Amino acid sequence: MSVTINTAKLPVTVVIAVKNEERNLPLCLERLSRFSKIVVIDSGSTDQTQAIAAKFGCEFIPFKWNGHYPKKRNWYLLNHRLNTPWVFFLDADEYVTEAFVNELERTITNTQHSGFWVNYSNYFLGQELKHGVPQLKLPLFKVGAGLYERIDEDAWSSLDMEVHEHPVLQGSVGELKSKIDHNDFKGLHSYIAK
Repeated sequence: MSVTINTAKLPVTVVIAVKNEERNLPLCLERLSRFSKIVVIDSGSTDQTQAIAAKFGCEFIPFKWNGHYPKKRNWYLLNHRLNTPWVFFLDADEYVTEAFVNELERTITNTQHSGFWVNYSNYFLGQELKHGVPQLKLPLFKVGAGLYERIDEDAWSSLDMEVHEHPVLQGSVGELKSKIDHNDFKGLHSYIAK
């Protein structure tokens, strides 16, 4: 009996927005080996974030927000040429699972959807949270299908990245059932500071 192993990369650019993520970034990047391109957009890290991105062969892009539109994710979409048909926005404390990558591979090669909602398993201090409202985000969509919604920065947030905004897409949106793990390894102090 022979086993066929698919070594082709998924036609997806993964974009990870970071600042001082040396604790979370290595595991995030380790799990992305099946994706075509990985981009790390950095907001002035002072730790080993840039060295970690280089170790994994990621494209590293410094970002300095001017306080106005666009924020980090839209800025990337508007100012950089993507060579894959799909873009996938992750945080450094989000880790794709093998089940998620396998489902993604089966799904995106034959779909009419412009994007996909993604389910998350949330962890707190190393323990999976079993109760509460399930977390869904829309971080995966076809290049050119849309942008993150624009919210008045002065009335909303001083953060340099779209946090609660969702992409507004042209076309239908599906949902992937396999989950991504969301687990911040920076500890309780970092969690409270957020």
